[in-house]
Amino acid sequence: MTDQIPERILSAARIAMTEGAVVDAEKLLTHLWLTLPDGADPPYLDELKSTSVELADRFPLEDSTSNLMYCATVAYAKAGAFLAATGTAERMLSVWRARCQRKPTADTLCHHAHALDTVAGTYQARGMSAAVRGLLVELAEWHFTSGNDVGFAWALRELGALALLAGDWDNAAKKFHSAQRIYDDEAHDPAVAQERAECQVLSGRLAYATGDVDSARQWFGQALENLSGEAVEEVHALLRAAGSGEPLPELEVLRVGVFGRPIREIAESLMPPPLTAEV
Repeated sequence: MTDQIPERILSAARIAMTEGAVVDAEKLLTHLWLTLPDGADPPYLDELKSTSVELADRFPLEDSTSNLMYCATVAYAKAGAFLAATGTAERMLSVWRARCQRKPTADTLCHHAHALDTVAGTYQARGMSAAVRGLLVELAEWHFTSGNDVGFAWALRELGALALLAGDWDNAAKKFHSAQRIYDDEAHDPAVAQERAECQVLSGRLAYATGDVDSARQWFGQALENLSGEAVEEVHALLRAAGSGEPLPELEVLRVGVFGRPIREIAESLMPPPLTAEV
């Protein structure tokens, strides 16, 4: 990319906004966010920021606004600017909060959950565990009021995982128990049965942490019935550790707490879209 091309892209994005072509403007700006040079602030960065904010202000409820704020969040996170990443992630979240309040649907609730997860990732990077919990409570409330029992169970499970990590055993036990009751009613669905198994693994970890080795091994054994692939191997690793009295290993698939995926992982996986407009 030559020095002139970013300015031409920004100019094209501003024209697109003026014409109401929000999708075209978003794609152009997204390309610039995701192709920022590593370790340097290019001369067009301030204008990119202001133009992106202008698009968000003009079109506050558009999918394109959410997409653009998400890509800006990824770019900031990649640069280690987590405070700025939080700001753009919260703008992304505001799109889906408003749309869910207007009309909650399966689609808007799914996007809302993704936005909450993105904001949580920036909070995790800043060590704001209490704020992460607040987002999970919001997610649980939305699923509960919309009648999404499985989504509500997942949020309870993740709240339990946070309690487990914090050493709040009683709270973790209550959350896991409540989630299990919901999962039991829906376990005829293979996907739900897998989620229940993941919750059973967490219950096993909790039992082991409190010294109840027999219960821990029982929970792990139950989980094996509805897991596959690498998750099975990881449960066997837990069983071996429990059998020998060793500390339970950290796992890649069956992590303790998956809400708020580290934002750096997202940054590494997202690629810039190809440019199709003339600039």
